[in-house]
Amino acid sequence: MSGEEEIRLDAGAAKKALEGMRGKVDAVVISGYLSVRNPSHEERVAAMAARILGLPVVCGHELTSKLGYEVRTTTAVMNARLIPVIRELLDSVISVMKDLGIGSPLMVVKGDGAVMKADTALMRPVETILSGPASSLTGAKALAGTDDAVVIDIGGTTTDIGILNEGFPRIEPEGARIAGRRTRVMAADISTFGIGGDSRIVVNGKDIVLSPVRVIPLCIAASKWPAVKACIAELASVTDDRPEENYALEDIVQDTEFFILAHAAHTEDLPEHDRMFLDALKAGPRRIADLCREFGLPPHAFSAGELERRGFVTRIGMTPTDLLHAEGSYTEYDADTSRIAAGYLARKCGLSLEGFIADAKDRVVRRMTASVMEKMMLDGSGSDELTDAQKEILRMSLDPSRKDYALRFELRKPIVGIGAPVGAWLPKVAEMLNTELLLPPDSEIGNAVGAITGSVSETATVTVRAAGTDMAEEPECDVFTGREIRTFARPQEAMEYARSECARLAREMAKRSGTNNPVVELSVDENVMACSGKTFFRGAVITAKATGKPDLT
Repeated sequence: MSGEEEIRLDAGAAKKALEGMRGKVDAVVISGYLSVRNPSHEERVAAMAARILGLPVVCGHELTSKLGYEVRTTTAVMNARLIPVIRELLDSVISVMKDLGIGSPLMVVKGDGAVMKADTALMRPVETILSGPASSLTGAKALAGTDDAVVIDIGGTTTDIGILNEGFPRIEPEGARIAGRRTRVMAADISTFGIGGDSRIVVNGKDIVLSPVRVIPLCIAASKWPAVKACIAELASVTDDRPEENYALEDIVQDTEFFILAHAAHTEDLPEHDRMFLDALKAGPRRIADLCREFGLPPHAFSAGELERRGFVTRIGMTPTDLLHAEGSYTEYDADTSRIAAGYLARKCGLSLEGFIADAKDRVVRRMTASVMEKMMLDGSGSDELTDAQKEILRMSLDPSRKDYALRFELRKPIVGIGAPVGAWLPKVAEMLNTELLLPPDSEIGNAVGAITGSVSETATVTVRAAGTDMAEEPECDVFTGREIRTFARPQEAMEYARSECARLAREMAKRSGTNNPVVELSVDENVMACSGKTFFRGAVITAKATGKPDLT
């Protein structure tokens, strides 16, 4: 595990492989086994790739100093795939800044809430994963003036929940999961739940059901497309008296729901009726029932749910945002359309308008409360999934029909709300969790506040390892910096060098990321073995964290 070269690099084969990539790739990943111990092979192939292809080159050892070849390679591949995307984004932002006469350096938020220069982000874009929620955590600290809190960021699609401990976001120690894959990206430990202002609300039979699927709120759609407003207006006095039936959520299409084209796509492989459906949407939002009458086809002729999952179409429908418009507490868009649609759905499930709004809002609050409780329970157990017993406790604590006894949670941190609709939802959530709610002014721009108050922060790690065959109390030691291997006769010498070099590397990284005078904090995790009353040094991991405010001059 020391990174010694066992097989010489076949430079000829590497050159041939790279030449075969001309015109076929946008970036190149070089990832070698144990490259964090000895990166020489990666560096030689990277130099060759830059010379032959003239494209961005990502080396696995540059993104992490941790062992784990597969995870390191996954991280490097994701990083490379993001480079063209972030380059286009940064070029656009820089162009706009020039047009506006803004000469300040451009900083980009990382997934752990820190910031880095645009040049650094261009080469390490994977580190920006989860930067939005992480920025909200930093903004919550600045706006609420608290160092310890549960931060709930309510957006359109999701509710993101993170924890502030002593002024810093809690970091996921094993690296963030992206598309179900573990990476070496150090990001804030944030849990995302499928409930937000644009979550779909459905009446299935007579039950009100929340779906994690994001739809366009009716109030917004009616403001944009007059046809949506006109169709909903026709439902003002209509009562749906069809027989009650329960369907799978993806098969339900209500008279208050429309579809709109999401993007242009190749449709040659689609069934004829689905092509007809997509062609009809080119003129604007349409309801399934209207298209069925127009084409003389039954509703199941169109695979609307499948087309939605594949990204061909976007649904328009009832959402939590519409509930607020219908009750009059939030009226930025077309509140009349939301009220008519809510009234139609209320009659469908046998409730008054007020009863429907109250019931649906209660379900949203309970879903958000359950999300907070799940986050805290998982963090407390260190697991990725609730046990069956925990799920049952969660269900029982949120069951409003339980009369003989009740289970109640007490959250021992205040809640800080971030996002425009937090005032509508979080007071009840805090009440159910028996905790204080902090709703700072300007909480709707907490994400932006986090971006402008963030600091540069970079971490370096150096490993010291005793020679495998040396069982002396003071063995010969190797120091692995990720760039070189140095051997020392005694642990004290190795540790002294490792501390100094680790601090230097972190300081160097922080300066490249945009701060001139970083403060460095060192931590040491030693591995010692006791035997026969003696202590034997076996190794250590030295971590240096360099932090400082970005240089904006």
